[in-house]
Amino acid sequence: MLFSLFLTLSALFVSALAAPLTTRQEKVSNVVCTGGNALDFHTVNVALLQICGGIAGSIQKCQGAPTSSTGTSGNVQFSIVPVEQSATINISKGRWEQGIKAAFAVCGLDKPFTATFVGGASTGDVNVELKQI
Repeated sequence: MLFSLFLTLSALFVSALAAPLTTRQEKVSNVVCTGGNALDFHTVNVALLQICGGIAGSIQKCQGAPTSSTGTSGNVQFSIVPVEQSATINISKGRWEQGIKAAFAVCGLDKPFTATFVGGASTGDVNVELKQI
């Protein structure tokens, strides 16, 4: 009886954790895989945290309302621009990370891509590119 209850609770817990993956994938559109080989994992992660002048640590949102931003490390660059030209970037760290994970789910981990992340701008969405420079 106790074992059966444990299995039921475990199944509910696992299904609750799995649900956000579908939501993440819906937050990205127009994903185009643009490269072949995966880029260096560490270099990609450093570049990922460099957007908006550094979105690492306690920073939770892009600061200063920029109209574009790049994050570069070694030979890797992330670029982010609003879809609407008059908009500014105000993407949160959570939305940024979810978008990156969703794009990697399509293209493969640390592989170059272009995509549109839903939201992330003062008005509308943002276009994102990961490339080797």
